[in-house]
Amino acid sequence: MLQYRNVFPALAFMLLSCAFTSPVMAADRCPVTDAAAEKAGGFANAVSAAVKSAWSCGGAYQVLEACQLGSSGDNALSAMVLSKCEPMFLPKATPAIKADYKKARAKCDQIALKNEGSMYQGQAAVCIARSARDFARKFAPKG
Repeated sequence: MLQYRNVFPALAFMLLSCAFTSPVMAADRCPVTDAAAEKAGGFANAVSAAVKSAWSCGGAYQVLEACQLGSSGDNALSAMVLSKCEPMFLPKATPAIKADYKKARAKCDQIALKNEGSMYQGQAAVCIARSARDFARKFAPKG
């Protein structure tokens, strides 16, 4: 029994180390394959086609998030997401909801305004698309 007394603390340490160093959630993988990118004439074109063909606001955002280009090219993809998400809530939104949405978008714009480079423009675009997706989830009429 004396031999095992030293093993238990080590075993507990190893288990806790694994538990706290494992990733919480795996990121979604980009659904655009190399074959699709080649067929579309490039990765950006294939991602654009995938966002356009997504059947929902959430699906379009999911493709954008997983396949973002990391540059100002994400602006066009974000605009496609907005075209799917905003009609779900903006037409019937109250002035307060519209003001909150405008504030959320302005907060995202600060990412690009405070930092130089097209990478930050892309981050701001993805943030704006996320805001539209979140508002659509929360305020789109149910039913």
